[in-house]
Amino acid sequence: MPGGAAVTRPNPHSTMKALHTLLILGASTFFTACTDLQGGDKLAAPPPNTSLVPALPPRTVAIGLPGEAEQLQASFEKLKQKLAKDPNDTKTWLKLCEVFITEARITGNYGPNHDAALVILDRVLSLTTKKEPAVMELRSEALTLKAVIRLSQHNFSEALALGEEAVVLDPHRAFNYGVLVDANVELGHYAKAVEMSDKMVSTRPDLRSYSRVSYLREIYGNVEGAIDAMDMAVKAGYPGSEETSWCRVQLGGLHERNGDIASAEKQYRQALAERPDYPFALAALGRVTGKMKNYTEAEKYLGSAIALMPDAAFYQELARVYAAQSKTELYDEAVLNAGRALAGLAKGGEGHNHQVGLEMARYQLEFAKDLDNALINAEHEATHRADNNDVNLALAAIHYAKGDAPTAAGFIARAKSTGSKDTYMLCLEGLILAKNGEVAKGKALVAESLKRDPYQNHPFVQEARRMIGS
Repeated sequence: MPGGAAVTRPNPHSTMKALHTLLILGASTFFTACTDLQGGDKLAAPPPNTSLVPALPPRTVAIGLPGEAEQLQASFEKLKQKLAKDPNDTKTWLKLCEVFITEARITGNYGPNHDAALVILDRVLSLTTKKEPAVMELRSEALTLKAVIRLSQHNFSEALALGEEAVVLDPHRAFNYGVLVDANVELGHYAKAVEMSDKMVSTRPDLRSYSRVSYLREIYGNVEGAIDAMDMAVKAGYPGSEETSWCRVQLGGLHERNGDIASAEKQYRQALAERPDYPFALAALGRVTGKMKNYTEAEKYLGSAIALMPDAAFYQELARVYAAQSKTELYDEAVLNAGRALAGLAKGGEGHNHQVGLEMARYQLEFAKDLDNALINAEHEATHRADNNDVNLALAAIHYAKGDAPTAAGFIARAKSTGSKDTYMLCLEGLILAKNGEVAKGKALVAESLKRDPYQNHPFVQEARRMIGS
């Protein structure tokens, strides 16, 4: 990382013809904000009105730690009653908003929970217009929470604007800088992300800031530093909480992406020991056991993850496991389900807006084998974040798959501009170099990539192995 700065961010056939170009649709929320009388003489207090509060979506599966759902429901009911008595209590509205955001993180039911949270936040923003320090702090918090949701929906430019406004109003709150780290990373503004992360970690060194340190260090090629920082994030958190478990899975991912699957497996199993049935740990364990060719175990773990949270990425990992066993029909089913999950996110079944151009491009490249639409989606993504490494890596991969190695070379150069040591990126760069005539150099890079991580599982890995005879 430049200047030794300590900083990073806490992040997937013919059957697909209906999923062609998911160039995301905006959508309005399904709740409408209620207006209140402001100013004037006080009237007689009306009977408690709980209809102002959006309903907390019911859970369809048991998920999370024992008693966690009950505690969240109890908090919701308590806050709801407070708001029935005072519908202009902005602090309580913000606490209620956090209930919906937490519920979304735990269950993966983002649409209705985030829609409800956005209605609440717009209400808070309408109530916090006075230029008073205490009021501006509340407005800043509302803007930050709205930015968190927009980041989840991949509306990165809007999240950036919200975060910048929040920092102006309250420059002393660490998490305001956190959303600026995330938004700048996703937009490819890496130097700015480093600057914001430095401010965040100096304001409050905790799980949230350490995890962002880790992510940026990985982007800048400091893998060991990234591992150290994510380990600090895990140790700073409460064992078994959702955010600590998320960080532990990210720590395992750092090990896994650099070929140390034994250490990765250890972290994933520890995450499950601390938070049983955590979907992301189950899926990660399924992925890593699949790489170890323990396919029965891999299917079990991935099936358990999907039963709890039918995430598109989980289906894609299951498809890879089926492909390794030549289970064609099951592979096709998993691929179809992955595509449906992505399409559902994009369309926003509950009215929300989620941009999935990059995820769809990757899916169409590897699974749907639809390179034309993969390129359309990746190019669409590049229209609003052309400097993002992952977007440029996807464009390089798609152009290479289409047989256009010269164009692919330009995109791979942009993708590696921060000095990332990502093994997939290194492998693809080697293949592109070889195709463009620099065979010896290309083979050397491919060999280095596969030595660092011999368990790679991406669309070009078999071609890479054939190139070096492994």
